[in-house]
Amino acid sequence: MAAATATAALQVLCRPSLSGAQLRQVHAQLLTSSPLADRFLPNKLLRSLLPAHPLGVLRLFPRLLRILPGFRPNNYAFSFLLKAAADSSASPASLHALAVVLGWDAHAYVANGLIHAYASHGLLPSARRLFDDALSSRAADVCSWTSLLTAYARAGQVAEARALFDGMPRRNDVSWSAMLSAYVAAGAFADAVRLFEDMLRSGARPNRAAVLGVLTACGALGALEQGRWVHAFVAARRPRSGEDDAVMDGVVSTALVDMYAKCGSLEAARQVFAAATPEQRDVFAYTAMISGLSDHGRCREAIDLFGQMQAEGVRPNEVTFICVLTACGRAGLVGRAEEVFRSMAAAHGVRPGVEHYGCLVDVLGRAGRLTEALAVVRSMPMRPDSYVLGALLNACAARGDVDAGKQVVAWLAEQGLDHTGVHVQLSNMYASWSKWEQVASLRRTMDPKVPGCSMVEVDGVACEFVAGDRSHRRMPDIMSAVRDLHAHLRHRFDDIGIS
Repeated sequence: MAAATATAALQVLCRPSLSGAQLRQVHAQLLTSSPLADRFLPNKLLRSLLPAHPLGVLRLFPRLLRILPGFRPNNYAFSFLLKAAADSSASPASLHALAVVLGWDAHAYVANGLIHAYASHGLLPSARRLFDDALSSRAADVCSWTSLLTAYARAGQVAEARALFDGMPRRNDVSWSAMLSAYVAAGAFADAVRLFEDMLRSGARPNRAAVLGVLTACGALGALEQGRWVHAFVAARRPRSGEDDAVMDGVVSTALVDMYAKCGSLEAARQVFAAATPEQRDVFAYTAMISGLSDHGRCREAIDLFGQMQAEGVRPNEVTFICVLTACGRAGLVGRAEEVFRSMAAAHGVRPGVEHYGCLVDVLGRAGRLTEALAVVRSMPMRPDSYVLGALLNACAARGDVDAGKQVVAWLAEQGLDHTGVHVQLSNMYASWSKWEQVASLRRTMDPKVPGCSMVEVDGVACEFVAGDRSHRRMPDIMSAVRDLHAHLRHRFDDIGIS
């Protein structure tokens, strides 16, 4: 009976709005029941709403202060409240002030909670001041360091995040994975792979986030051998009780499918997908496999897999439709693409976004149906972005329709999207029509090109080369091999009579 009373009271207390009369009624219910005698009741109520309802925690707290005169938040209460502030849009400033007034701000739990809350809201100066205070009072622990590291990473300050990481007196699997995720988010994939190797050498046990991060990095680099090694490493793992361990579950399986497909090993991606259990083959797994098939030119197989996905009762999401529409475009299946596009809202309850309109425009443009592609753009319920207009510009270029191309470029200019790539495309269109004065005029207005780069995997190590860069430690050997290859090709061309 007491538990039921407490539950009923909690439900009322967590309502978005509560009148004074309702608050007094709850107070009366608690006074006539045993829960009020439980001094741990406030903390239990606060904790029961996490992590699902952080705003509910913050609404409940002042009401508990009103109906429970003897309630004074302790370090445990502040840890729940600050977690709620970190996970919601609410500022932690008022909680910080109360913690100072009650003398809990220097406690390790509370100090870490404050750092994490300020860091989660991107308030780096405040988070840094609290961190420095915690360092000086020796209250900072691995959680403090990791919270601030993550905040710097989210702000794009990867160098500062790495400086913190290097200065940590002790690291755990969360701090390792936080730094690895920071590199992946910044596109520093080679650094992420190297950090994963350092993590293993240190004896740390990679958690799921670290494994997912390094698989993403391997896929981006095309580092197939390293990706295979990570796969073997995960397959040999045995879960440990109570740990966020990286074992072969649905999330890791999907990451492997994506990695293998991006590294060019479609067969390995198929094998991982086929080995997954029906429960593991969720919408994300299907989408990764559909995308991989499409990227490898197996577009009809990708579309067939989309049908199998629906037959098995797996609901497609927005990304699935982008992959399927892309496959239709590559396969030239205009009718199928239009059917899939129409089914999004009608059959699946997914409202087409700008990316889906871009895919449909691309499908029509590839098929030479420029008039229909223009009609789709004009009928869009939102402003077309660079992808939509870029697809339309490609269609204009394929048809040689300079007038339509100029209209598209004007639309791009209105949105500030007329970058160098757009001008190159328009310049090529003028050149195809021998309009050399327009070509020269347009190229004079273009910004210098960003240097291109390429990657190659050698003995399991991904090496990046940027145009004009000669800093690689084996550059003399590389240039010697290029000269030998050039001489060999010249010799072969001479043999077959090509000058």
